[in-house]
Amino acid sequence: MSKTLKQKLLDKEKEIKKNQKELKQLRQQEKAEADKARICRQTNRGGLIEKLIPHLAELSDSEFESYINKVLLPAPPPAIPQGGILTEGDDGNDEE
Repeated sequence: MSKTLKQKLLDKEKEIKKNQKELKQLRQQEKAEADKARICRQTNRGGLIEKLIPHLAELSDSEFESYINKVLLPAPPPAIPQGGILTEGDDGNDEE
């Protein structure tokens, strides 16, 4: 005996719910793996920084941030002249 249309609809709805649940689980797994990779990357890079500059391990978080901002980050870009365009060799200063 073949299934009725109503039974086929119920079966498909059940299948859709199952697939949605599986999709949700896969997305959660993907996020967990990405989080794990991020934490691993941060730990490795932090360890490398402490290996290269050992005294940083003794600093507080705010001291560490201050050190990074002063020493490792590049200088701010030159000021933009009034015309708005820097030409080659122009450092943004009006002095000549």
